[in-house]
Amino acid sequence: MIQLRPATKADLPSLYSLDQICFPAGIAYSIREFRALLSSPRTLATVAEDDGKLAGFVIAVFVRSRGDDGGHIITIDVDFDFRRRGIGRLLMENAETHFRSNGALRLRLEVAENNPEAQSFYIGLGFQAIGRIEAYYDDKLAAIVMEKSLV
Repeated sequence: MIQLRPATKADLPSLYSLDQICFPAGIAYSIREFRALLSSPRTLATVAEDDGKLAGFVIAVFVRSRGDDGGHIITIDVDFDFRRRGIGRLLMENAETHFRSNGALRLRLEVAENNPEAQSFYIGLGFQAIGRIEAYYDDKLAAIVMEKSLV
């Protein structure tokens, strides 16, 4: 049975390893970036476990911007053995609930333009494409900016 819990610094090696498997170089985060994210008080880091095994995680940050407070999904990773079981949805819904209850008005993320499966997943969660950032990933690949209203 899948259980959610806050990520801790002890999870750092496992989170980093899973991210390296889920994303190619240039998109995957460095261990240093993970360390900084996990130490920030603005970060929501949630782990999904199945019988003690890491099934996935989401890392997001709270962003304050002139009364337009929101959440920004940094990354969501689900182990290949656990995909298509609702874990990604569970993690995203947990993040959405967290940010909404803390006054966020929107939730935003970036997704690689060459990842239609992820784009479809986010659309299914109520996100809409609102923009594009050229050369976002590894100074080469464009990102689609997606947003969901939380009000």
